[in-house]
Order: sequence, then C-alpha cells, then structure tokens
Amino acid sequence: MSSSNLSFKISLLDIDALKPHEEVIDALVESLADAMATQGVVRDPLIVDQDELVILDGMHRHSALKRLKCRFAPCCLVNYTSPLIRVGSWFRLFNVNNPLRTAEKLLEDHNLEYAKKNVDMRNPSYDPQTIIITGNGIGCSLAKLLDPIEFSRQAVILEKALVRQGCHVDYLPENVSVQNLQSGRVNLVISLPTFTKDQIRAYGTQGLLLPHKVTRHVMPSRPLRIDAPLAILTDQLSTHTEANRKFGETLSARRVDRRPPGSVVDGRRYEEELLVFAG
Repeated sequence: MSSSNLSFKISLLDIDALKPHEEVIDALVESLADAMATQGVVRDPLIVDQDELVILDGMHRHSALKRLKCRFAPCCLVNYTSPLIRVGSWFRLFNVNNPLRTAEKLLEDHNLEYAKKNVDMRNPSYDPQTIIITGNGIGCSLAKLLDPIEFSRQAVILEKALVRQGCHVDYLPENVSVQNLQSGRVNLVISLPTFTKDQIRAYGTQGLLLPHKVTRHVMPSRPLRIDAPLAILTDQLSTHTEANRKFGETLSARRVDRRPPGSVVDGRRYEEELLVFAG
C-alpha cells in the first residue's frame, strides 16, 4: 500500500523476530490480551522497521500476542529511513500545588543536583538537561550530564513519584506540552529527550529497552482496524506463507476508508492520515 508518498506493506511476521525498543506495563499487556481473546482479532498492526524489524509502535500488542501464544504478528512494515517518518517524545504534564517548590523537593528527594534557569514562556527553549519546566517560567536543569537513556529513566522515576503522591499525569507531545504550560492548563512538565532513529534501531537490535512511552513516532499515514484473526496468528500447523495467504484474503475482502489528519478513531486522535479498513 502507499499513501502520502510513503509505501508500506501489511504482513504477518514471526513474532520472535520482532524487536521492541521500549518496556511495557504488565497490567496493560494483560488487559490488552484479554480484549484480544474476547474479540478474537488484533485490531491494529504493529508499526515495524522493515530492515531491522524493530517495533516502532505496538510494544504492548507484541507482548499481548506473545502472552496469547501467537506464532505471528500483523505488522505494517515501513522504510524507517524515510524523512516522512519523524521521531518526537512524550512529555509528562501535571497540575500541582506550588509547582516550583514541588519541583525542587522532587529533585532533592531523589538526590539530583540541579540549577534553576528562567524560561521565556513566549519563546521557550531549554538545554538537553532540563528535566522540569514550571508554569511560572522556571526550568530545572540537571547539574550532571546524563546520557539520553539514563535521563529518560530519571524523568520516569520523577513522574512515578508524583503519581504516587496522587497527582494525575497526562502524556502529550513536546510542542503541545509547552503550549499547555503557556495557557496555564498545567503548571509542571517533566521533559524527555528526543532520540534519533539510529539510536532507536540500536536499542532494539541490542535488546536495550527504554522506559514506557518515551518515543513518539509520527507517520504520514497509518493503517487501522485490520482485524487480524487470532485463529490465523495462533495456527501451529500453517507455514508462514500459508498464514500470510489466509490473512491477505481477509484484507482483500474489505474496503479502505481514508481519513484526514486529526481524525478520532476508537477515542484516540491521530496526527497522521488514516487508512481504516471497513466492511
């Protein structure tokens, strides 16, 4: 298939050949596996780098399929080197009492040395070590230079500490997060680094997992609702070729609806064009 100048292939792959690059949350995996077992299908494909078979999107689906003892996983194979595929990050957004004091105490409780700096909220910019930005225009930058993986782990540790205190967390793209600070909708943001494609590929191929929900892949288009039957994915007798033939027959019988960026499907808003299988 092709759309927005990006070609991709939907195919079943050996589940053990796929390489995740982020950790998963066991409770989410269990819930997703239960939903798949009840529905009898996998609704959306994993997004996978066609060259290295690193999973770009769908780590929890991959783990849920393994839990269900599937041999194959439905995948959307993409050319990861394409400039049309962009990598961003997920910031953690909070509303807290006294955001600056909360940030300071959070960092001190975790023995993280930091320096405060003023951030121009009209034109915000921050160095790679800025881990917290508050709505009153103060950023907290770590004194010790950390590699991106360790920085991400520290950021997630701080996030979990606030959640344990009863704070609600939202996950939003980096640019939207700053807009929310500017508007006053939130007053404390934990920032995360943006990784390169080469780094993500290397982590996946080396089995080095980033924390949950760190990387954010923006695709020019994305297929949804392929509804791959679990009966095909778990079939212990069919060859890879036979399984793909059966899966291809289920897809060819359905039409594809194109939906523009900003469309909402199953309660989620997508930035990219959608190719939604129907019928």
